[in-house]
Amino acid sequence: MKTTIVIADDHPIILAGIRDVIDRDPRFTVVGEADGPETLIALVQAHTPEIVITDYNMPGDATFGDGARLIAYLRRTFPAVSVLVLTMVSNPSIIAAMYRAGARGVVRKTGDLDELGMALNAVLAKRVYRSPALPREQALPGGVPAPAVALLSPREFEVIRLFATGQSVGDIAKRLNRSTKTVSTQKVNAMRKLGARTDHDLITFCLESDLFW
Repeated sequence: MKTTIVIADDHPIILAGIRDVIDRDPRFTVVGEADGPETLIALVQAHTPEIVITDYNMPGDATFGDGARLIAYLRRTFPAVSVLVLTMVSNPSIIAAMYRAGARGVVRKTGDLDELGMALNAVLAKRVYRSPALPREQALPGGVPAPAVALLSPREFEVIRLFATGQSVGDIAKRLNRSTKTVSTQKVNAMRKLGARTDHDLITFCLESDLFW
């Protein structure tokens, strides 16, 4: 009997690429495709797949969110399901947060999607897959523990990344197609999690931790 998989990504081209990799392996079959967290959860409830392959950063909602929150929800609600994550994220603390949330493997989107086959092999063998292409978590300089960065949501992380390049809150809002109020709130939340009281503290933290450069 084939191992059942539900796949999720908000980019149709990526979904097609994932399906192509899976369809080439006779051990697996795709039983559902989702373009967001809500659809993903509905498909898992309907099909009870053995494996979920999901993007890390998808348009979330108030119930399920995305990123580590979504991974944790899947693992908590469907403990028999193994979760593999596809991501553009390369920050080691964020990657570590994915594993802490319950991911069985993380694969970079910018790499060869055939690496998914290696991750799937690890899942079948009841092992955690750790990609050689992804960095491992290390302590950050300046006395700030790496887990502090892992507390950031994908959207908060993106906001401070853009802010650290010199963009204003208004510029970031236009770029990300969000309201200025939303971006400002995400920036404030990120600063609180990182222990930064001022914009200067935030930029200093990013520079000293080599977070984006």
